[in-house]
Amino acid sequence: MPLVAAQSLRRLTHLPATWAYPAHLVAGRRVGGYKYITVQATPATDTSTINTAGRSVSASSPDATFEVIGSPNSLLSVTLSPSQDLYARRGTLVAFAGDPNGTVSTLRILNPVRRALVGIPFMYQKITSTSSVNALISTRSPLTTFAILQLDGTTDWKLAQRKALLAWTGSTLSVKPSINARFAPAYWGSSDVTGRGLLALAGQGQVYSVELAAGETYIVHPSHILAYTASSPSPAPQPFRFKSTNIRFQIPLQLGNFFPSSKFVETLKTSNTYKFVANALYSIRTWSRRTIWGDRLFLQFQGPVTLLIQSRAARVNDVLTSHDVNEIADTPAGAVQEAISHVRSAGPELSKPGVAVPLSTSSSQPRLSTATISRDGKVSFNPSQSSEPVKP
Repeated sequence: MPLVAAQSLRRLTHLPATWAYPAHLVAGRRVGGYKYITVQATPATDTSTINTAGRSVSASSPDATFEVIGSPNSLLSVTLSPSQDLYARRGTLVAFAGDPNGTVSTLRILNPVRRALVGIPFMYQKITSTSSVNALISTRSPLTTFAILQLDGTTDWKLAQRKALLAWTGSTLSVKPSINARFAPAYWGSSDVTGRGLLALAGQGQVYSVELAAGETYIVHPSHILAYTASSPSPAPQPFRFKSTNIRFQIPLQLGNFFPSSKFVETLKTSNTYKFVANALYSIRTWSRRTIWGDRLFLQFQGPVTLLIQSRAARVNDVLTSHDVNEIADTPAGAVQEAISHVRSAGPELSKPGVAVPLSTSSSQPRLSTATISRDGKVSFNPSQSSEPVKP
């Protein structure tokens, strides 16, 4: 039956969601008829919806005001009241407007030992003025987005990234480094923020706010978590690993033919010393990948909690590293080389399926065979080396 044009469809008046098309004459015969088509809208998924919103771009307190300006947002404008302290990361101050004679800028070193052990910046610039001033703060990275937090003393926050803290102000605001032994050492650089004041964070890419209600669960990679609420009733996140995140690749056996190898290296790989060292290095690499670097580690959050998630990882190495490629090294060292050597030495002749037969050391020579024809017409071939010629 030919295709029905869209303009030939007729909408039924008594059924608003039903369409029909008339019959057609094909070769003098009536084909088709009125066929009813019902269209219903069904939900794409039945899972619970997580509230995701943009980050806060401005906040104000009686003593200071933080506002993100620029298109794209690339500068942080800070307005300070007289005698108010502003702490900014060293080298991030872009411009300053105010009375320069009544402004004092000093370099402060905050907990250098504890912060240096986990890689958190500890050198900050403290700015104080006797009059109202305005400062512009920025970062060196072109892919940075700012997020502003206003703490009122009822909710504490935990900064998950080492370089997330950009600037803060508040006489009672406290920022202390912390170490969570349950996580891999790669994610030990976190800070606890308590008190009252304004806080400016810098995230890689875009920063989004995710709010979880009570009973909801959310799993996020640690490299994408910028900050999250850490006060009661928000439960602490738990380390989580999926059952299987291995990526297996198959390397063709003919790939080794393109790379010449010396006989010394081939002989060395078959020694027991080489296998012992290779297995030891493989075990250390596997342990470091799972424990130190934590490539397979995720964090499981349970509501109620508020998360700040950055679209890009803090480091490119956290997204795709050589440790991810190590997932193909699940086979002990030397096993693949032995299998390839065994297949090459066996050759194409196999006595049984799955059983390799070594090639004969003697070179193949042409053999002479004699043909014997019996009286009933049957022909038999006998090798001359193993049987004597048969007389007719």
